[in-house]
Amino acid sequence: MRSEEAVALRAVEVLGTGTSLPGPALTTGEVLARVAPHLPANAGPWARRIAQRLAIETRHLSRSLAEPIEAVRAADSAPRLAARALRAALAEAGARVDKIEFLIGHTATPHTLLPSNTAWTADELGYGGPHVELRQACSGFAASVLLADGLLATSARAVAIVGSETGSVFFDPRRIADDRSQIVNLVQMGDGAGAALLGPLRDESRSRIERPFYGSLGLGRTPGLALEQGGSGSPLVANGGLPHFTHRHEDIRAHGLTPLRACLAAAQVQGVDLGMVEWFVPHPANGRMAGVCAEHLGLPEDRVVCDAGRVGNLGSAAIWVALDRLRRSGRLQPGHRVLVLGAEATKYLYGGFLYVHGAN
Repeated sequence: MRSEEAVALRAVEVLGTGTSLPGPALTTGEVLARVAPHLPANAGPWARRIAQRLAIETRHLSRSLAEPIEAVRAADSAPRLAARALRAALAEAGARVDKIEFLIGHTATPHTLLPSNTAWTADELGYGGPHVELRQACSGFAASVLLADGLLATSARAVAIVGSETGSVFFDPRRIADDRSQIVNLVQMGDGAGAALLGPLRDESRSRIERPFYGSLGLGRTPGLALEQGGSGSPLVANGGLPHFTHRHEDIRAHGLTPLRACLAAAQVQGVDLGMVEWFVPHPANGRMAGVCAEHLGLPEDRVVCDAGRVGNLGSAAIWVALDRLRRSGRLQPGHRVLVLGAEATKYLYGGFLYVHGAN
């Protein structure tokens, strides 16, 4: 049984959005060629089959994969990716950094555990104001919008949000010998950052976010995705080796659509008429989400937006990157409605909002 969603009754204006992806796109073949010396026998063909099944053709990574364990490239660290995405959002808004009154970051793969990734991002931007970070993956955008809505309802005039991931740094190809499920991390995930600058809604002709909601289905449930060090369920501890992502793929396959169904129900409770929605943006977990949503959720496949085939699953950055790419694609006309449907497998969180494209 789930609790009622957290919702916001006000709309907020989208002043600008931005994306930052590290380096050139890498094909699955290029990725596998780089890690081939560290893979078990026959892992390459299996990885290609999984990538084809997930329809992930390319992704951007913040590391080179020259060594099994390595740091991100300095130019593509999580704070620098986040700062570049935020600068793009500010540029669209025609605003300087000093316009930001509060900065919200969300990520599952911070530059350091402490200080927060967002503190480093503030340094990169030259931003001296208040900031906060949510340790979340694919649903962090929804929680951030609710926080921003509360700030904008009081005195704030501009709140910046940025989601970023550099999860490739936690991948060690040698682990595949003991845990073959790690091959999914290699061929499915990507790195990057996406940002939005939000403000109070000036008039109904402006681009805006309406009816945000956020909820959880995970009470007492085993996480579908975790960042661990050591055995299953163990916490991160000092000197315990490189952290790594673990997936309970069978659980995610069986229950992964449940949060998206909860999103649709929550949106309808808030008065969203699905028949009046021009575009749907579900969490781009893989490149087949358009077909999956058509088959299992009854959404029109030709109006489901999913760029995962080109950028991979970007985790906490995914929704902001998808919205930014859609806004810049030329497909939106003033008044078009975009229903965002977010889902996170860690503890089966969900959230979303209705984006209405304006004349700005």
